[in-house]
Amino acid sequence: MRNRIHGIRASYTVEAAGVMAVVLFTIMILMNQALRLRAETVGGFSLHEAVERERHSVESIEEREICSQASHEAWNLEITMPVFRPENSLRMWSLAEDNT
Repeated sequence: MRNRIHGIRASYTVEAAGVMAVVLFTIMILMNQALRLRAETVGGFSLHEAVERERHSVESIEEREICSQASHEAWNLEITMPVFRPENSLRMWSLAEDNT
């Protein structure tokens, strides 16, 4: 009995290499977009936290609003919020309680 060597034809190998190149390129693009979106989200959250801390601080009570911005290579974000003044909301609550 003769030994037969079984293998795949060369056309299948070339097609598999082309498919793998497309798959790996797609994965690379998806990972890049995911990391960009993550960086934008983390930047937005940290900017929002910084603005919230500043608008509630005692040092900024004289200002009318707080404006801050952050940017990176692919995104730019600006947040403007009024300074927190609890006396205004307390006055509104007291007015609402008087009406009931």
